[in-house]
Amino acid sequence: MEKEVLNRIEQYVDSHQDEMIEKYRELINLKDFWRDADAVSAVAVWLKKEFEDEGVLCELVDVAPESGKLLMGTLGENRDKEAILFSGHMDTALASDLYLEEPFTVKDGNAYGPGVLDMKGGILISLYVVKALNSIGYDERPLKILFAPDEEGLHHFTNVADLIKENSKHCLFALNMETGLMDNGLAVGRKGRLGIDVFVKGRSAHAGAAFLDGISSIEEMAHKVLAFQSLTDIEKGTTVNTGVIKGGTIPNAVPAECMCQLDIRFKTVKELNRVKEAVRQICEKNYVGGTSCTYTELNLFTPLETDHKIMALYDFMADVARKYNYPDTTPVQVGGCSDATFIQQAGTPVLCSCGVRGNWNHTLREFAVVSSLYDRVKWFTAAIVDAGALNF
Repeated sequence: MEKEVLNRIEQYVDSHQDEMIEKYRELINLKDFWRDADAVSAVAVWLKKEFEDEGVLCELVDVAPESGKLLMGTLGENRDKEAILFSGHMDTALASDLYLEEPFTVKDGNAYGPGVLDMKGGILISLYVVKALNSIGYDERPLKILFAPDEEGLHHFTNVADLIKENSKHCLFALNMETGLMDNGLAVGRKGRLGIDVFVKGRSAHAGAAFLDGISSIEEMAHKVLAFQSLTDIEKGTTVNTGVIKGGTIPNAVPAECMCQLDIRFKTVKELNRVKEAVRQICEKNYVGGTSCTYTELNLFTPLETDHKIMALYDFMADVARKYNYPDTTPVQVGGCSDATFIQQAGTPVLCSCGVRGNWNHTLREFAVVSSLYDRVKWFTAAIVDAGALNF
């Protein structure tokens, strides 16, 4: 990139910092807890207008009555090179009524509010990358956006995962604008996640007068829980957590029913398959005679597995940062799952954790480092201008 072009990008970002903060304020104050479909859709409508003002042809997609609308769009669809995709989600994790009416604040260089880090700050970066590119007359590649309405709900009610896979095909690369990391790292791999609900049935009876007539579902589940927990393999990055147990009715009755909920994390599909088969065998085994067991698999996110294309993309982004004196980055493996996995399944190389840097997402302490908003707009804009040097 010519020095004059770089200067124009940096001057644009530096001269629009106040405007960026005001847009940040507007976006965060549109509180949109993931279970509030209308609120999420309102954010989608707000973003649609902002991107359309920059020439992005946008579409709002209805995915389910329980969910807000998915937002996707393209700028420069007639450009003949492979597109670059910005992806992420618009919904936030915590109930909106936990916050003030207008919760966005900035203090000591950090921004606070619902989704300020996870991950509306990342969406704002993508908006201003588009603006910065437009300001220099960039017209080489199409720019695409794809923002989900229900990632915090793990796409439980929708086919959003399939829509992500379908609409992220044939891109040069994607940046998933999820929670940025405090050390400025970029995620080159993420664990997958599978939820499993397990249900045990026994037989109820009076715990004093007819104890031997009862069959304890809780006793059976206790054996199973220990077996589930033993499937954890820290060296392989696999964890099995029994996060919820519910059973019984009153202390003086043998419990007829018990259920538990498992959260399973894994780095590879091979480990996913090992654990799934082991859970099947544990559920089929009777530790207490007369009990029965069923289970349901929920909300599968396959892992984002580090491969040569992802590492080539990471190396390119790191080279851009060094070349233009932006903050150093590192390749990071992250334990949480994200929609980046569905982009990889579509065949598009993707990096994750590309949003604003910060900490404590999914808590009321959530914050984002404001300066990283400006740094990453410059960095990613420069990377797109230089994308012709990327070789997979």
